[in-house]
Formats: sequence, C-alpha cells, structure tokens
Amino acid sequence: MSQTYTYPYPVQSPPKKYYQAEKELQDLQQEKEELIQKFELELPNDSTRINYLDQAEYLGQVKDQDIKHGIGRYKYPNGDIYIGEWKNDKFHGDGKYIFSFGERYEGELVGGRKHGYGKYFYANGNIYDGSWYNDLKDGQGTYIYKTTGEKYIGLWRMGERQGYGTYYYCHGDIYVGLWENGYKSGQGVLTFASGAKYEGMWARDKANGRGIMVYSNDDKFDGDWYDGAKCGKGVYYYADGSKYDGEWADDDKNGIGLFQYSNGDYYQGQFQDGEQSGKGVYYYINGDRYEGDWRNDKREGHGIIWMENGDKYTGEWLDGDKNGEGVYEFASGDIYEGYWESGQRSGQGIYRWVNGDIYSGEWKADKMHGKGVFTTADGTKYEKYFENDAIVDK
Repeated sequence: MSQTYTYPYPVQSPPKKYYQAEKELQDLQQEKEELIQKFELELPNDSTRINYLDQAEYLGQVKDQDIKHGIGRYKYPNGDIYIGEWKNDKFHGDGKYIFSFGERYEGELVGGRKHGYGKYFYANGNIYDGSWYNDLKDGQGTYIYKTTGEKYIGLWRMGERQGYGTYYYCHGDIYVGLWENGYKSGQGVLTFASGAKYEGMWARDKANGRGIMVYSNDDKFDGDWYDGAKCGKGVYYYADGSKYDGEWADDDKNGIGLFQYSNGDYYQGQFQDGEQSGKGVYYYINGDRYEGDWRNDKREGHGIIWMENGDKYTGEWLDGDKNGEGVYEFASGDIYEGYWESGQRSGQGIYRWVNGDIYSGEWKADKMHGKGVFTTADGTKYEKYFENDAIVDK
C-alpha cells in the first residue's frame, strides 16, 4: 500500500556548521539505528508496514488499514525519524522525534505537536527540559547552553522566557526576577560575580525605572535608571562617606545636585559629566563660602568667596585660583583692586590701607614689585620702584 503523507514539521535545511560536526552526526546515526532495532524488537504483534510514494516508511499499529494509530515508527525521506505513540494519523502521547541534522525531541505530544512535558536536544548541544504548549516552550522549563554553560530556570510563554525565572551567566552573574518576551523586564535582582548587586526595575534586559545598585567597593546608588544608565533623580553614597543627591543623565551627575564631602565640605549647584560645572555654591568646613562659576570641579569664571576670617574676594577665577581682575576686601578694612595670577596679586593693582595710604602700580607674587605711586593719607605722593614690597633706587 502506498500513499503520500504531510510532514508534521517543516523540512529544514541544516546550517553548514552542523555538517562540520561529522562525528556528532555519526553518533546520532548510530543512536537512531540502535533505537530502531530496540523498537522493532518490541513491536506489537498487530503491526503493519506501509511504504509511501515519497520513500517514507511506517511500521506500527494502524486502524482502518492505513491510519497510524497506537505504537509506530515513521521514517521520513529526509532522514528524520519519529518513534512513539499515534492517534488518528498524528503524533499523540509519548514519543521521540530525531532530526537528520542532529536535533531531537523526547516527550509528550498532542495532535502532532510538542505538548506537555518534553526535552529538546539542539544540534549545538543546548538542551531545553520542561513544559510545552502547541509546539512552543510554555510553562516551567530549564534551558542549558552547552558552549557557555549558562542556564535559565523559570517560566516560559509562547517560546520565550516570560514570568519569573533565574538566569545563571557563564561569568558568575545571576539574575532572579521577571521576564517578558525573552528579556529581563519588571522587578528583578542581578547579583554580579564581583560582589555588586542591582535590585530594581528592568525593561528589555537593562535597568529601567527605580533601582538600587550596590557596588563591589561598597558605593551605592539609589535612584532612576534608563536603558542601563543612571538617569533622572538619585542619591549616590560613596564608601568614604561622601554623598551626591541630585540629577543624573548618561550614567553621570548632570544637572542640579548637592554633593556632601566626607570632610564636611559641601557643594550645591550645577554638574556636567560628573563634575562641578556651571553655577554653584561651595561651603567649606572651615567656614569659607564660594559662590560663582565652576568648570571641571574647579572655580573658574566669576565668583565671590567669603572667608571665615572676614576677608572677601570678588572677581575672576581660573583653575581654582584667583586669576584676572578682582577686588579683595580684608577684614581689617584694607582693599586691593587689580589683577591676579595663580592666586596672587600680579600685574597692575591698587591697594588702599584702612589708614588712608594708597599704592597704585605693579605687583608680582603678592608683593609691590615694579613701578608704582605711593600716596600717603595726607596726600603726599612718591613715584618709586619697588622690589618685594621694598623701595629701591633706580
């Protein structure tokens, strides 16, 4: 008797890498032959052999002469083999389907599809062991990656990781939490092999939403995340006792924030790319206070500093020091108005003493140096040359 038969699985063209594993295919062929021999020895007495026009062959139980029903073995023209239970011409019950290119399924089937509990062995060595629904992984299951040693244990839905599950990474990281469409999504905890740990919300395999990261050096961030990076509002606690509370973007301090240093100093103002940049106020533990421009964590631009001893400077800054034009008002009442370089009076400047004396001229390294005019409180003027605050003859 001959007839055609529609494959329950599409004929697949095996990737080239499968053909390269000649030894594995030879082992598979031997396994198939041993399985067939064992099956044929245990064949029911009422078995029937059917040969089909397309060179397929069935050996097993039938009903109504040619409907596969009961226990049987089916050989496909492409080399695939199914051995197991049948119902009304379809796989139904326990069975094994072995593909010619190295993959196989062992488990329950319903209506010609993987359904219930079963194991799938992939040609690359990966294994899925768990529940199936309508030919797709669905329910509780374990997927093991042979080449990397990674493993997922958890829930599946329509062939994808979905629901609660645990993923063991090859480098030692472990994720425990929710999944959606194969991605970490929802609440979850990722513990790193380094000792760091992230606990919070996920979307498409990356931290998204509110989450807490504890780093291996004991630093800690509690705040908003976007696409795996700190973004939004958040507090960063440093292991040395420092703390930043403010805005974030691109995984760094960006926007307005408050940085409290472990020594008691604190800065409130603008940040850019992790550094104090823009407008801000810095409060020193010794009582000094600076308010003005910043760049790359240093005072730069225009700013005012009020010192604990009563002194005050208003003017230009560069690389953290007074630099350019500025006015320094001493607590004593003296005033210097002029140019600065690297934190010292340098260039043209005027110094007014509280007693009424005035010096107008050149300065160097915080001292009168060069040509200048000294005017006493009674109006007497002396035009002299100075070196290191001393008058010299020229």
